[in-house]
Amino acid sequence: MRFLYASLLLIFSKSVYCDSIQQEPLNFGTLVIPQNNTLSSITINHEGETTTFGSIYVLAEGNPAELLFTGLPPLTQVSFNKTSDSTLQSEALGSNSAKFSVVLVDLPRTQASDEFGELLLKVGGRLITTGTSQGYLDGSFITDTQLEITIDY
Repeated sequence: MRFLYASLLLIFSKSVYCDSIQQEPLNFGTLVIPQNNTLSSITINHEGETTTFGSIYVLAEGNPAELLFTGLPPLTQVSFNKTSDSTLQSEALGSNSAKFSVVLVDLPRTQASDEFGELLLKVGGRLITTGTSQGYLDGSFITDTQLEITIDY
């Protein structure tokens, strides 16, 4: 059995006049992938619910990314839209391990800022194996990406 810790650091660009602070990176947890001969995936939605498909098993739960926006108008409904899909390849540095694809797939459509003009946005994602029969080595798989979103209020 292969043990794997996969995590994704998200960097957001802002298109409004507010600040953003990453509170938590997207973390897929500790996984076991006994075989990589078919495509398998794990999805964590923005509410933290995890689903798996294929030959991938969760030993320790992960979490969605959390990003705190500040400087928004207080008590205002904010709409979020992805400007593009973000897909990236992740691999253990210096190893012959198989790669993963990560797609940032899930964020709420609307959410309200609080009385201080702050809003905590949670973003989910999907990690996908290659299905090429190449094995995954034990270790941490870490990468970062940018997710462009537009914010309307």
